[in-house]
Amino acid sequence: MKKISNILSLIIAALTVLLGCETTSLDVVESPNALNPSQASVDFFLNQIQLMTAQIHSGEEGRAENGLSQFGMEPVRMQHGFGPTYRESYDPSDFDRVWDNVYARALIDIRTMNPLAEEAGQYTHLAIGQILEAYIMMSMVDFFGDVPYSEAVSGGEGILNPTVDSGASIYQAADQLLVDAIANLNKDETSLPSNDLFYDGNESQWKKVANTMRLKLYLQTRLASADGFGASVSTSRINELISGNQLILDPSDDFLFQWGTNNASPDSRHPYFDANYDGAGPSSDFYTCNYYMDLMANQYSDPDPRIRYYFYRQQSDYSGADVVTKECVTEISLPAWWDPSQPYCLVPATNGLSGYWGRNHLDDDGIPPDDAFRTLHGTYPVGGPFDDDSFRNVSGSGAINEGLVGAGISPILMSSYTYFMLAEAALTLNTTGNARDYLETGIRQSIGTVVDFGASLASGTEYEPTSTAIDDHVAEILANYDAGDDTDKLRIIVEQYFIALWCNGIEAYNTYRRTGQPDNLTPAFTTNDPGPFLRSMWYSQTAADSNTNITQKSAPSTPVFWDTNPDGFVD
Repeated sequence: MKKISNILSLIIAALTVLLGCETTSLDVVESPNALNPSQASVDFFLNQIQLMTAQIHSGEEGRAENGLSQFGMEPVRMQHGFGPTYRESYDPSDFDRVWDNVYARALIDIRTMNPLAEEAGQYTHLAIGQILEAYIMMSMVDFFGDVPYSEAVSGGEGILNPTVDSGASIYQAADQLLVDAIANLNKDETSLPSNDLFYDGNESQWKKVANTMRLKLYLQTRLASADGFGASVSTSRINELISGNQLILDPSDDFLFQWGTNNASPDSRHPYFDANYDGAGPSSDFYTCNYYMDLMANQYSDPDPRIRYYFYRQQSDYSGADVVTKECVTEISLPAWWDPSQPYCLVPATNGLSGYWGRNHLDDDGIPPDDAFRTLHGTYPVGGPFDDDSFRNVSGSGAINEGLVGAGISPILMSSYTYFMLAEAALTLNTTGNARDYLETGIRQSIGTVVDFGASLASGTEYEPTSTAIDDHVAEILANYDAGDDTDKLRIIVEQYFIALWCNGIEAYNTYRRTGQPDNLTPAFTTNDPGPFLRSMWYSQTAADSNTNITQKSAPSTPVFWDTNPDGFVD
């Protein structure tokens, strides 16, 4: 942790001098007072690119701007989004910082590093940059659709109005980047990265990342009609990747970013820990969606073994709550428009666990004084406290030393994710392997990763899940899977994938639009029509204002190229 914090300090200090670009106009002007690229350290560039990737994913400490993961968790009812309609969920300016991090930081650093690394024979540096560029640009397509790429910081030259490329062409370019990265990882390099923040320069693990990203790419495009994509291509490519046996299949190869524990100079903690416990971030709008907590608390005979690691309850019941705090508590009966099978207002204590206080999907009521009641993010993956039934009020700046003190992770591509993707592919494309077996392995690996991550806090307590409890939980899921038709089976695969994806809204948002599952999500908390679902997001306000080649969308409901499902497929 200390090493990472020191690295982050050096990155932030050096970047202030080295790269002062702070605008999404991509107008890159070389400063006579700054170091020129030939004087810069390739290792420094690589570290900055890696940090930017984590921030694009998870956001930034102490800032109101969220990363793509947060934007993805809200529409799919993992995290609460205010609404009250999908169109009003976000403002285009909400995406300015992410857009800036991609175009004015990460891509510029990659394009500056590449020729330096190639000239020096540092092919591992080059390969890592290619892998991260592919990940970043695929994510931009997933959220925004057609975006600038081929002319964006092309050749290191600033283009004021880069053209917008089709999402399909960017995906094709990303796939080629991953192929090229694997080739570069097979070359003899002059030196390995001195501070690889992900894998300490392990080339074998980076190859697995590249291959797993290709698995994701071809699963994502199984419905696409664009040239080079579609079901037959996806089936062939996925089978090749399976037979190659170079995927992230073991937790030791998980692709994650490890945050530190410093709370200043710089703040190296997980951004969600900062928001939940320090009071410096956007804590006022951090609510977990009731649907997601109910899914884990009450779907099966016993609560999910991961629930105490994911969430921290500050209250055991609501008897002391001021009724104004949550006005729907006072409802005598459910409103006619509410689905009675879904949790209304509060998560019911069906399986004996009470105190899960979140918000319903698109509930845009004002923020009440409910800090002492709100369920917070727990140990995994943000580094908060383990829920041991202590029910302490730990929100706010007085709780900065709780749990793992913010030493959480950004779970970008975990081994469990690979198995859930393989399960979906086996069920929908009939690719190699058994969907049920993949499902079971994915569940078990996710539970194992979470339990291991929180072992220092949970071990020896009566709340640490036993192997018998885990086996019983998995057996019940598989029994339901065996009893269902193909629609039920896909729903169960995706539900369990969603649970494993806690704090990775990128993959959850993609999976929901691709599969339409889970098809039993909580409805919008409004008597009015919430409007079309967010099939993509608004373009950045700054980008739309400054680039004449970008026309702002009339509504954030235009599907991205791989989402060929009909209107109303998701809501």
